[in-house]
Amino acid sequence: MRLAVISAGTNSCRLLIVRREGRDPIEIEHHDIRGTRLGEGVTASGKLSDEAMARTLAAIVEFNRLASQAEKTFLIGTGALRQAANASAFADQVKAKTGLTLRVLSGEEEARASFAGAMWSLDRAGIDRSNGACVADVGGGSTELALSDARDAAIRAISLTLGGVALKEEFFKTDPPAASEIAACRTAIRISLANALPALGENQSLVAVGGTADTAARMLQAYDAIGPGVARIERADIADLTDLTVALPLAERKRLRGLPPQRADIFPAGLMILDEIARAAKRDAMMVAESDLLLGYLLLNSP
Repeated sequence: MRLAVISAGTNSCRLLIVRREGRDPIEIEHHDIRGTRLGEGVTASGKLSDEAMARTLAAIVEFNRLASQAEKTFLIGTGALRQAANASAFADQVKAKTGLTLRVLSGEEEARASFAGAMWSLDRAGIDRSNGACVADVGGGSTELALSDARDAAIRAISLTLGGVALKEEFFKTDPPAASEIAACRTAIRISLANALPALGENQSLVAVGGTADTAARMLQAYDAIGPGVARIERADIADLTDLTVALPLAERKRLRGLPPQRADIFPAGLMILDEIARAAKRDAMMVAESDLLLGYLLLNSP
């Protein structure tokens, strides 16, 4: 069976197409991404803009065409669509153009799906996770945390309104950001994480997924260091990458090798979230899993 999932995220619209036979291991056939910034201005206005909806709708139409051979195509939405007062109007537009029904995930559903996707990557790489794990999915409009204290048991799912797009729009008013803006952004992240993320057990894994973590791992050339599709990145390297990118004007940041131009403006804020998660979890390093929300959603919702 060929399955597809399209995700309308706050920063990006993504497509994943996989093939699976019953419950046999999944074969990933195609992955695609468009920087549509659906959540542009949502924190301030409470609504999706017409321009952002048009960009995202165009990407969904294109992805639906690319997935035309799939037996089943899912369409999911995340942070921006949870916040926007006109999310249902956007869903109606999508339905009219594609016939797809948009399902806006709750924060807990998103966290659990990201956890499932990350665990698939760790299992495929042969990484022991019997002591439990914390999976952090840093997105454009929210950050999801899912924790387990045993291999698949006692999963605790948390969603925070803490994302790269929202933080950039709220705190970064100058280019590059001023020291006071950076400090205010970090303080907001720390306050949000303070009661959400306990210190992890000594052998509990910290795993990051999502666009910020994936981009950082690729820029640091860290993938496959401990298994296929899994990276290990040091907190010190995250801090160095944050310092480098936040010090550069946006035009220069866009020229950095490995940093997609459409992510360049929000990348420092996303890195700060990752750095503060590692600090709160008392970890000097974290793993990054290539598979995330999209694969996890298919694993949890396949026919």
